[in-house]
Amino acid sequence: MMLGYILYGDGPRRPELGERQLPGGAFVTLRIGQAAHPMGPLALSRARQGARRLREAGVRTAVFPVDFPYTALFIRQGVCPVDTLPLRRALAAPMTKRGLERLGLEPTQAVVAVTGERCAREVSECAKVLALGYRYVLLGVNSGGEAFARSLRREYGISLVLDPSPDQLDRADALVMFSQRGDLARNNPILYTLYPGGEAGRGRLPLALKHRTAEQRGRLGRLSAGLDALSPLKVLGRGYAIARRADGKAVVSTGDVVSGDKLNLTLSDGSVDCRVL
Repeated sequence: MMLGYILYGDGPRRPELGERQLPGGAFVTLRIGQAAHPMGPLALSRARQGARRLREAGVRTAVFPVDFPYTALFIRQGVCPVDTLPLRRALAAPMTKRGLERLGLEPTQAVVAVTGERCAREVSECAKVLALGYRYVLLGVNSGGEAFARSLRREYGISLVLDPSPDQLDRADALVMFSQRGDLARNNPILYTLYPGGEAGRGRLPLALKHRTAEQRGRLGRLSAGLDALSPLKVLGRGYAIARRADGKAVVSTGDVVSGDKLNLTLSDGSVDCRVL
């Protein structure tokens, strides 16, 4: 059984079928031009024709556009909407990165915020991918945030801004919401409401995006490996140490110490005190 994808807006006067091949499968696409009077007899007749053509192509479920005016008509014709919420959640990070690229925001400039009830797997994966690519990532969750932030700092040497205020979230360039909140204006340049009822649980997914996920995963793997190699703990694990004076300042030169100074050495598994001879 084929999966359909409905394109509604600028398009032909009569419904047109097409096909787009993606990794793991193919979509049967249906292009429907938006009529001046969507509920007029001619527009409804063309919508019914489009639904019948999808059925004849073996399509029983399809990705519907947000606010598609013919949803009920298509259901009566036997073509039902597929819930895209799980897919949109899985693609939250690459969708956000693509949006920031369109705005021309550099990774050192953009402010990205992720919110959710708790630091569940989908939330943490999204925050991790974004934190590996952007300097300023805010994480607003009710539980699990501190432990997750510690693990990121330990493994990759990167930090998150925890428990951001509503004002900070409203000023973020991109806001990814995994649960509903009533204290936000939600006027961010990039906004994804990835919870049941947000966008009615359905939305238009850019077909080209799934094609790029393999590339994004490869890039993430290379970036993670590079950050892992540069992690301070990895460096310490190779036999190096960080020496600090009594005032807490790191020793970077022999001129920073004199005979008799007390030092603290940070090693891979703890610290020791010593004195300069």
